[in-house]
Amino acid sequence: MPTFERIPFTCTLDCGSRCELVACLRDGVLERIDTPEREDTVQRPRLVPCARGRAHRRMLEVRERVRTPLRRTGPRGSGRFEPISWDEALDEVAQRLAATRENFGPTAVLHATGAGSVSGVGISGASASNRFFSFWDGVSLAAGNESNYNASMAAHWMLGGTVPASDRATVLDSRLILLWGMNPAENRMGPNTEYFVAEARDRGAHVVLIDPRLTDSGVLADEWIPLRPGTDAALIAALVFCLERENAVDQEWMATHTVGYPEYRDYVLGANDGRPKDPAWAAEMTAIPADRIEALAQRYAQTQPTAILAGWGPQRARFGEQVARALITLACVGGNVGVPGGGLASLGIRGGGVRPGYMPRGPHRPKRHFSPGIWADALMDDALDPPIKMAYIVASNIINRTPDARRNVKALHHLDFVVVNEPFMTPTARHADLVLPVSIELERPDLVRSWGHDSHLFEAGQAVEPVGLARSDYAIFSGLAERMGFGEAYSQGRSEQAWVDWLRETSELDQQALANDGIWRVDPEPRVALRAFAKDPVANRLPTPSGRIEIATSAATRYGLPMVPTYLGDDTGGDPSYPLQLLTPHSKLRSNSCLQANPWLRRLEPHRAWINPKDAEPRGISDGDPVWVKSQRGTIALPAYVSERIMPGVICVYQGTWYTPDADGIDRGGCANTLTSQIESPSGGYTTHSTWVQVEKEAR
Repeated sequence: MPTFERIPFTCTLDCGSRCELVACLRDGVLERIDTPEREDTVQRPRLVPCARGRAHRRMLEVRERVRTPLRRTGPRGSGRFEPISWDEALDEVAQRLAATRENFGPTAVLHATGAGSVSGVGISGASASNRFFSFWDGVSLAAGNESNYNASMAAHWMLGGTVPASDRATVLDSRLILLWGMNPAENRMGPNTEYFVAEARDRGAHVVLIDPRLTDSGVLADEWIPLRPGTDAALIAALVFCLERENAVDQEWMATHTVGYPEYRDYVLGANDGRPKDPAWAAEMTAIPADRIEALAQRYAQTQPTAILAGWGPQRARFGEQVARALITLACVGGNVGVPGGGLASLGIRGGGVRPGYMPRGPHRPKRHFSPGIWADALMDDALDPPIKMAYIVASNIINRTPDARRNVKALHHLDFVVVNEPFMTPTARHADLVLPVSIELERPDLVRSWGHDSHLFEAGQAVEPVGLARSDYAIFSGLAERMGFGEAYSQGRSEQAWVDWLRETSELDQQALANDGIWRVDPEPRVALRAFAKDPVANRLPTPSGRIEIATSAATRYGLPMVPTYLGDDTGGDPSYPLQLLTPHSKLRSNSCLQANPWLRRLEPHRAWINPKDAEPRGISDGDPVWVKSQRGTIALPAYVSERIMPGVICVYQGTWYTPDADGIDRGGCANTLTSQIESPSGGYTTHSTWVQVEKEAR
């Protein structure tokens, strides 16, 4: 008789959610990926996976899978490698680490990590490598917040830190929902966000999508307001102008709960520069007709409560801090802070208390840190003391996922030695000296926390043996630790599964739920962000200098920004050779550059450059034509998608496809970061949506 087995797991992608998956095996052979049949209620909706989660079985045997340790035999980037044994590979890595430390010091080693395997407790990805180097020595680290840096800075300036957002279920109390640069139909941004928005709309809420594109989330919306990228603060200033004109701002609440609003109001009313920030003024910057701004302001003033659900795309701009600050300010003036169905419009992450234990770390911490946007400059800076000589890259296709891919390649070529832990032959792996094959989710056990949410903990079981000679990051670093003399401290004699068992048994977790279902769900009553503060700001002070929401803050001036969230025009444009503004959103078929190797996902939707007919026609471009998208940093080739779903003057290329230059240097993989710049925002955040490009029909 055939045997059937169902093994719960979850993917560790940095995708915007975390869902229930089940590996279905017949006689030990993986047949399909499923999701449990559970009751689906408002109080406890199912955690239903998207195509990315369902596609994991197809990732096991893709052509790009690395099956054995590889040593480079040709020039970097040539793709020429020879297979070697694990002993050879680990011996060489250990020798290179020791020699680099002896000759230059430990900070000559760069440890570069990313979001290739997130939310585990120390067995996979950066968690495993961070533990290794904590026992070895204080290295240089290239890691940081690439997703919401500018919004995070705004939260610290205005709120005193990252304030947990309202739970998504609270939008069921909303009468108006603003999807401000948020695309939950594709990027989830928390479990079941799209479900709750749709349910709220069915209950009578009006949903507005404010975005340069009519994204797939348009199906959730009643109207679409196209907004020119980076001009969000101008639109918000005009909305506040209208609220002030109609005496719709609760001045007493603003006086007791915020500081600096009079200064912002003066800016909006034009008291200092003589130019009121009315809808006619904002229309010039935003490309939104003044009457539509008036109508939105009227609806916002008259509809309570309003949830402002802000995505992270708008703040990835030259002055993204101002965008994020203005969004928080808009929530305040609309009376939507601390009320059910309202929204703070900050990071949107709902942190909390389902916390397993952690594997112990050693005594060392990184001695030098480089932000992910400027790591390439650091690698090529020979004036550093000491200069970077070796890079160990884990859970990061770093060439691909940070701006200016061509410069990133040049930076890696500047080093003496590069080692990469990677399941697939990514662009970064192709430019390494050693590639160590890593197992993926189905091939390893782990405990996995929820993405941006505190209600779920997953115990992911190992369903199949690793492909080829692949090993987990934990096993790789255990082998290295043995060679470096701290093997017992690192592993404590435990396998991956033994660590999972130990962490589960020594933490205050629901053992029965994890054992039965592979998931522990707490699902508390829906929480409302800053509810206590809104009721009594004196008794529930925020951790800001004033204890209140700081609309005006001197912290911003330290970075050359105004005291208040004024609109600042993009100073990176103006070159007539590059007249179109580029958007590089996340794809529903990838997570950063993860899953690009999956042919099944690639077939679901072709990789194309979105362009409005008004921009396509004068360039002689028709739908499906091969085009070149060019910036000052490079050229990519891909088909055109001519559509009214994107506003004129804006081009969209989804990020995450792999950098693949041809002999002429044209990136045939269509990697968006071939085009983007390493210019940072004033406080040091990404500015990928302040990239200017030209589009041409490809010469044949």
